Amino acid sequence: MAPVMALKERSAIWPWRDGVPPHLPRPRTMPRAFLLPGDPARVDRAAEVLDDFRIVGQNREYRMGCGNWQGTLIGVCSTGIGGASTEIAMVELAAMGVDVTIRTGGMGALAADLSLGDFLIADEAVRNSGVASFYAGPGERVRAATSVVDALEEARKALGLPGRTGKPATADGYYRAQGRPDRPDGAGNPSLLDTLAAKGADGVEMEAEVVLAAGAALGLKAGAVLAVHAHRLSDGWLEDYEKTQRDLLSIGARAAATVLATGPV
Repeated sequence: MAPVMALKERSAIWPWRDGVPPHLPRPRTMPRAFLLPGDPARVDRAAEVLDDFRIVGQNREYRMGCGNWQGTLIGVCSTGIGGASTEIAMVELAAMGVDVTIRTGGMGALAADLSLGDFLIADEAVRNSGVASFYAGPGERVRAATSVVDALEEARKALGLPGRTGKPATADGYYRAQGRPDRPDGAGNPSLLDTLAAKGADGVEMEAEVVLAAGAALGLKAGAVLAVHAHRLSDGWLEDYEKTQRDLLSIGARAAATVLATGPV
């Protein structure tokens, strides 16, 4: 039986009201580019990078703010942890007219040539996320937009920050899904990481493949810059993450402004 749309204020199929999505805040002036950290608390750090930064609002895990990078309006919206909440952010941002989305987050490195504090510019995602499979078919490669990759790498180099381009794998969980034990005395599953590395993964995280796959399906220019805040080979952990977070936002903002300035998205 088909739903009766006329009797409802909004539809269960598309539950927006007056142009406002059911999850994300909506700024009065919508930026064309958004940076996407996972943690809502990291949105406020954009005030250290963007001029005239202001918080728009927060609903659930989605905290949003806007500011200017050398005259270009840039939005920052947290996605929460994992693919499911990231998919919501991507769809609702696209429907509000956003053209460029860049994940700015952390990862656990799997590559020996990456060190704590380095930055990986994602040029492609190793297929691993169930959420991303709704936006990219089996066997389909999930790639970042070339213009975003180039702009992110240019920004990283201009800021004098270490790193390279490469391929993250996106896990749908944090513990078993990333080979970690699910109790303090557990052994974990290191072979899972070996399998991801054998597929070409330079690191593992929880959102990038969804950003790239949904971005491509929705017609956005999407990319990701990931800081090595853990190293799964050496079991290292980056305790002082503040400068790295600021640098992530600087790379992302500079790159977003460059992509918007190069012409129609």
